[in-house]
Amino acid sequence: MPDEYSWVWIERLFKKIPVPYPIVSLIVGSIIFSIYWLFSIKVTFFPWEKFHILEVAALSILIALQLAGIQYILNDMEKTFRELKLYPEIGASFDNLYVKLKHRFSISHWYYLLVAAVIVPFIIIKVLDILEGGVTFYIVEPTMWGFLLDIYNNVIGYSMLFLLAIILWIIFNITWLFNEMDNDPYRRLIKIDIFSVDRIGGLKQLRNFILKILAFYFICITLAIISYISPFSILSYESFFLIILLLVGVGFFIMGLGTIRKLLKGRIEDEINKINKIYERYHQRFMDIVSEGNYKDQEEELNLVPTIIENLHIERERILKFYGNNKGYDRITIIEFVISFIIPLVTFLQKLFF
Repeated sequence: MPDEYSWVWIERLFKKIPVPYPIVSLIVGSIIFSIYWLFSIKVTFFPWEKFHILEVAALSILIALQLAGIQYILNDMEKTFRELKLYPEIGASFDNLYVKLKHRFSISHWYYLLVAAVIVPFIIIKVLDILEGGVTFYIVEPTMWGFLLDIYNNVIGYSMLFLLAIILWIIFNITWLFNEMDNDPYRRLIKIDIFSVDRIGGLKQLRNFILKILAFYFICITLAIISYISPFSILSYESFFLIILLLVGVGFFIMGLGTIRKLLKGRIEDEINKINKIYERYHQRFMDIVSEGNYKDQEEELNLVPTIIENLHIERERILKFYGNNKGYDRITIIEFVISFIIPLVTFLQKLFF
């Protein structure tokens, strides 16, 4: 597959650093935590107590996870779609779709609009809060360290939101890709084995990719709830924003499994249509023999054709039964999704009621 552009700036950054990206991400998270600890020594109003340590740790881990997770998802995305089995004789090329996707990632103006939509409302809320007499570290403790802590805290907070916007951008583009895959000419380009042992047409790697993204996404939201949501302002813009993010995750899950389901059912429908055409041809041949009345000369064919028709009917009914029973997912898939979803939900409810 072509590789003219990097997906996002994080990938370009990691390529320039001669250290594995998980280690780089861990170092970044450790530095963020250490600097907060340093401020706790210098700023009296920022005590290093249990509540603050939990928030700082969650935020530091979140940013480290976002950096590493974004790169991991991009790597896994390339691997997943590279391993899809394709029909080379089909006129369309999956490379064309891949190039279109990479162009959307790297040069689309929608990326900047999404980043602005995520970050700007928080900036506006912060400014209005200060103008209305909101508390900042510098206001309570007007020292250089208090001023620097305000700057540092805002930079880290908006950096987290920026990385979250990139994750949303990845999810939206993968959703777009699923939608393209579900339409001609790409729908017929992917090889589907309707009798695959995974019961989803050999698309297990695509399903697992969806579940990996959701697990990563919901863990990020959980950490954001711990670090951002205060029990004293649970019904805030931040809370509603994170609820919307949870709904985005649910929508992505439904969209992804819907694509797998449609691809598989479309392939089954193609098989049924092929059987129907063959069935019609042999049925017509059988009727021609009967209408001609020349049984003696065509006795062998007269015995063979009904057998073929019967076998086609049996195969058609077998595939129709498989078509009716196919859902594109299994109980394990639903359980994994529910577990991923329930973690941030329980964390939010814990903040709300405790």
